Amino acid sequence: MRVLPKVQTLRQAVRQVIESNKGDGYIPTRFIQATCNVDEPDLLYVCERLIVKGEALEYLENALKRFPALLTLEDFVANYGVTWGFSGDTIKVAKAPAHTGLA
Repeated sequence: MRVLPKVQTLRQAVRQVIESNKGDGYIPTRFIQATCNVDEPDLLYVCERLIVKGEALEYLENALKRFPALLTLEDFVANYGVTWGFSGDTIKVAKAPAHTGLA
């Protein structure tokens, strides 16, 4: 079981996902490309799109098959999404079992 790291901001969560995944031996290239060069005001929109529209879902599903304990953006959004301004629909999708890496 993986414990969710403590973060204050969405940007910290994004960094935590990247660093944690790298530490587990998986480089989340698509996630890095989608989030790292995004200005703060647009990060929420980009992350919502990644979760709700499933723009990175194929990559996430494949990664979770190989690395079942990966930390995901969905893990953070399921817990902190309201605080960061995510929509209820996005939080609901993030909480769906297919999206979470936490046991």
